[in-house]
Parts: sequence; C-alpha cells; structure tokens
Amino acid sequence: AMKRGPPPPIDGLSWPVTGTDEEGKEQRSTQTTGKEILAAALGAVDETAADAVRNERGWRFKYRKHFVKSVEVSARSPDAALKVAAAGLDYMYDKFEFIRDGKTYVLRDALSQIKGSFSTGFVKGSKPKPSKYELEVPYNGTILKGDSLHKQIDKWVRQGVCELSCGAAISQVASAEPWLDLSDRYFVLLGAGAAMGPFQVLLSLGANIIAVDIGRPEIWKRLISQTKDSCGTITFPMTPGFKQPSTPNDALYEASGCNLFTQTPEIKNWLREVTPAEGACVGGYAYIPGDLFPRVALAMDVIIKELVETRGAAVAFLCTPTDAHLVPAAAHAAAKAAIKTAPLWQKMANLVSMGKWCVPNARKPITTASGETLYVCDALVVPQGPNYALAKRMQHWRAMLSRASGSVVSSNVAPSTRTLSVMQNKLFSYGYATMHHFRPFEIPGPELSNSVMTALLIHDLREPMHAGHPDMPLVNPQQIFSQGSFHGGAWRCAFTFDSIGAPSVLLYYVLHFLVKYYLAAYNAVQTAGWGYVLFKAIAHYFLGGVAGAATAWDAFGVPLFLFQNLAGLEVAHAATGMVRAGFATTLLQVFSRFAIVYIMAYTPSIQDSWSIQPTVFAWSITEVIRYSWYALNTLGAVPTAHTWLRFTTFLPLYPLGVFGEMAVMHAALPAAAGTLVLGAVPIDTVTYYMVYPLWLSGLALLYTHMLSQRTKVLAKARAQAGKNKDA
Repeated sequence: AMKRGPPPPIDGLSWPVTGTDEEGKEQRSTQTTGKEILAAALGAVDETAADAVRNERGWRFKYRKHFVKSVEVSARSPDAALKVAAAGLDYMYDKFEFIRDGKTYVLRDALSQIKGSFSTGFVKGSKPKPSKYELEVPYNGTILKGDSLHKQIDKWVRQGVCELSCGAAISQVASAEPWLDLSDRYFVLLGAGAAMGPFQVLLSLGANIIAVDIGRPEIWKRLISQTKDSCGTITFPMTPGFKQPSTPNDALYEASGCNLFTQTPEIKNWLREVTPAEGACVGGYAYIPGDLFPRVALAMDVIIKELVETRGAAVAFLCTPTDAHLVPAAAHAAAKAAIKTAPLWQKMANLVSMGKWCVPNARKPITTASGETLYVCDALVVPQGPNYALAKRMQHWRAMLSRASGSVVSSNVAPSTRTLSVMQNKLFSYGYATMHHFRPFEIPGPELSNSVMTALLIHDLREPMHAGHPDMPLVNPQQIFSQGSFHGGAWRCAFTFDSIGAPSVLLYYVLHFLVKYYLAAYNAVQTAGWGYVLFKAIAHYFLGGVAGAATAWDAFGVPLFLFQNLAGLEVAHAATGMVRAGFATTLLQVFSRFAIVYIMAYTPSIQDSWSIQPTVFAWSITEVIRYSWYALNTLGAVPTAHTWLRFTTFLPLYPLGVFGEMAVMHAALPAAAGTLVLGAVPIDTVTYYMVYPLWLSGLALLYTHMLSQRTKVLAKARAQAGKNKDA
C-alpha cells in the first residue's frame, strides 16, 4: 500500500491545539473545541447547561439536544440571547489560532497585527439598464412573474411551504418595481460563487458586487463573464501589484481571488478600503463541508464584524431549515394539527421504529422571563454533524449582535435545496426525491431558492418593517429568524426533519422499485382494458355489431364494468401516497364513475340507450390516452406528442363525457319512477336540482384545473424539447 506523506503544514486560521499524541505531536480536536465553544456561550447565562455540554460523551451523535438547549436558554430574555452570542464568538476569537510563516497568533491579535491588502479589479457589465425591472422566479420549468408569481406565493403560504410573512415580503418586492433597481446598492459577497448565493440575481438587477472567493481561474472567469453579460458591476481582489488588463484574459483570472482561511486579515483590510460607508450589505455565503465550515464561518465573521463596525453595513445570511429556531405560533399550531391528518403509514412508521421515525414536530412551548410564550422547532439533522450546527449557530450569533449594534439584518431561512453538491450524495438525493410525501415539504432547485431568497434580501434592505430591522420591537432577538422563513415545510410538517430522513430514503426504494413497476403494470393493464372497451364499442356502433350482442351493454358492458371497478384501486394509491393525487378528489372522481357504471349495469331498460354511446367513447378514448401516458411517465419515457394528447384531448372529451353521464341518469329515471330519496323527495327532483348542478360544477372545477395543468405541462415539455435540441 502507498504510504501517506506527512500532512501539509498548517497555515492561516486554524482550530486551537487541544492536546498532544503519544509522539508529542499537537492535536486539534474539533469536537473538543466545539463543545468548549458552546459551553462558553451557555456559561454566560446557564452554567448547568454549560456543564452538561462539557460532560457529554459521544458528542458527534449527541450534540443535538445541546444546540436546542442553547435556543431555549437564549429565549429566556433579550439580554440572555445577546450574552450567549457574545460569549460564544469571543471564545473563538480568543482561542482560534492564525498561523503565518510558522508563527502562531491568537486570532484576535493576528487581525490587528497583520497588515497588507490586495490590488483592486473592476468590471462593468455591457448591458444597458432596462427600462423596467421585474422579479422573475424560475419554478418547475417556467418563469413566474406578475400574477402567476403572486398566485404561486399564495399557494406556498396556504400549503405551509413558507410563512405568511415570507409570502407577503416576496409579493411586496414583486409589486414594488423601484425596489428592484439595485444600481444604488453595494453587496459584499463572501463566497460569491456559492451555489446558494445571490450573485446572478443581483447582477440582473444592476447591483454593484464586491466579490470574495477562492483564487481559482475557472471561478473568476465565470464570475467576470457573468458580470460582463449584465447591467451590474463587480469589484474583486487581485494579487498585490497586478495591473488589470483592458480586456479580461487568462492572466486576470489567474490573478483574481483570495483565500478566506490564509488571508483573513488582508481581506478584512482590503474590504474596509473598497466598501462604501453607505448603502452596503455584507453577506456570508461560503460553505465547505466538515471541520472547514466553522473555520470559514469564523473567517467570514471577522470580515462582517469589521464592516459592521467601520462601515455600518447591513448583514445577510441564509439560515438553514435544518436547525433549531424560534417559530411563529401559527407554525407550531400547524405542525401540531398535521399529526391528525398524517397518513396512517407515517404514524405506523413511528411504532415500527420504536419512536425513532416520524417523531412529532410540535414541542412543548417555553415561557420567557417576562412571561411570554415562545415556540421552538427542532429541525437539526444529526448526520450533518456538530461542525455544521456550530457554523450556523455562529451566524445566528453575529446576526443578533449586529442588529443590537444598529445594523439591518437579513437572515431568513432558506429551503433545503437540490444543489449539485447535495444531490451527489445518493442518500440525500433519494430522501429529497420522496420528501414531498411528508406534507407540506417541497425541496426546490437552486434557481428558485436563489430568486426567492434574493427577493427577501431586497425586502429587508428596502422595508423597515421586518424583524431584522433594529427599530422593530421583538420579544427575543432570535425572532429575527422567525419571520420571512421559506423553510420548505420543515416548521409545519407533522414530524421532525431528522426523523423523516430514513423513512424518506426507504420510501424512495419502495416507490422507485416496487411501486414504480406496480404502477407501470397497473396503468398498462388499464390501457389494454380500456383499449379493448374502445375496440368493442367501435365494432358495435360502426362495424356491424358484435356477434351475439343484442345491446350495447352486451357488446362491451362486462369489460367496461370490470375496468371501471378496477379504478377503485386509485383511491388506495392516493390514500397511501403512492401517487401525488389528492385523496378526496380521487375518491369523488372514482365514485361518480362508479355511480354511472352501476346505473348502466343494473338498469336493463337503458342498456341499449343512445346515452351510452357518448359516454363510452368519451371514457374509453380518455382512459387509453391517460393510462398509457401514466405508464410511460412512470418509466420516464413519454414522447412529447403523447403529452400533448394527454393535455389536449380532454378539451372536447370531458364535456362529452359529462353530457353522456347526465343523459344516462336521465334515461334511467323512468325505471326508478316513484322512488323517494330519504322517503320524502322524488328521485327525479333530486337528479335535476341537486345531482345535475353538482355534476356541472364538478366539470367546471376539473376543466379549470386541467386547463391550468395544460399550460404548465406543455410549457415544461416545450422547454425540455428545446434543451434536448440544443444538446
């Protein structure tokens, strides 16, 4: 086996030494230091909670309850929250090390002693400023804007994907066109190239960006090229002494960038020089997994603290939903109520796993020192690890301290997102693919997340009436993160985020192997069955009849009755979450079909009625197209033309079917003459004045829904076809 060489020498911002090994070599335990950081923070208010952290064994898998405790301790009073935040960050500034050329500094000392800076690069976009800005949000293959955006925002709020304050803020930005002109604003982006960062959206709105990212040519080529193709500007660090060429080239890309770990003091010094004293916002967006995340979070904290103190900059972070937060009372109530409506299989999962899966989300409320009631949502995900939780907690601490010092803070909860790095992890990929079965979860793509989170950032910078503004009264500073949350359903789901991860992955395997092929087979059988019904109907009405069949029902009644009854399984499909169709809607649709087919089967006098003809053709043609589309879609192999048929043929067939069904009911009334519904109302009166209006209103609702679906699906299909053509 190949021997590993010695580890590279430590350089830059580093975890502190926690001990030595048997050979006398320094050890830097992230778990030991992580515990000490949280203990120091809690110790400022609650020494018992701090001791519990220090005495915790198996920190890697037992850290969660202590981070939740930190939220509860901080919730006791505004003073408690700020003391915890200050103590935690002060401990890190005093204990973390900065190593330069073999010399070790305490981080706080390095920041004041190490001088130096960078040369400054600047690129202005080549596009003119548009005559009008409009908020655009990519979603499911379409671009939402104007009325379509407002409708979708309303839907997200009603579903529980985001909070009402979040929906209202995005709608306000979409309606306030002057707010979208960002040519007067400066944004310092730490981690400008991050997948979840606002770089591209801000550029499209004419913003002036001061970009900080690692010195890799491919990154700077992308950032500078995107800027050139916009109406915004970018200011960026370059190697000291480098002169920017008139036209961007490889030499410029090579000289651009910096390292947050190893050049922290120089970046701080440079940004103090180039950041304007007014209209600036500094955002921490860099993310590196593992033990590097708290280090890069601390490097960003150094810079943010400096710009808040010297430039009065606003502060921006993206909070993760997989954390512990104070949440609105409405979110807590929704999570509590969701338990009652959760599918039976999800409740059974809790029993089968002995309480490990599908754990109730709603926690017992806490009472503050002043008697206020607050609610905590614990959405921490243990596999993410204590380093991730610590880094996100540091951002909370800085946000609260910055607001207390008078800075505006925009630190809204962003949804868990299907970024490329996340989806490369198969377990996360599988879990995200099926998490929508735990309503109201929705896991969007990065384009949506970037757009809505940038809209919330704009709102917080333009509108003083929000939790992150220092003049807005709050019960507790942690409520900064309670408003404007686009949590993707984490706060309102019946179950905790951590407890649905494993069942989501298991569900993926079930749905994509067992259920997938079962549904494909079911839909294939239904396609063949309704095809047979259609064939028999054509033979009866247009090809001289079916041998031995005296009536229409004799010709095709048996297969019609069989395959319509088989559709009763679709109610079970919806109830168990095997398909995304609503249970109530599916039940009503299937029941209405059952009513008609049973009238046909048990009313001999109408079995050769003309009313059966439009009904059977409308049903069979629709079902052959619909079930074959479902079968192919389940296998991911639907031709574009087939999609067009699926979402176009309903235009004439749905009204024809309803007409035929109403005609069948009318034809059957003589056979039921004298029947009194509930012993009082004649059946024909009920049919004409109750059933018919319900049938027509049902057609209107279904027709409207299908028209909406048609617009979305065909637009998505055209977009996909265009991508395939370009490829």
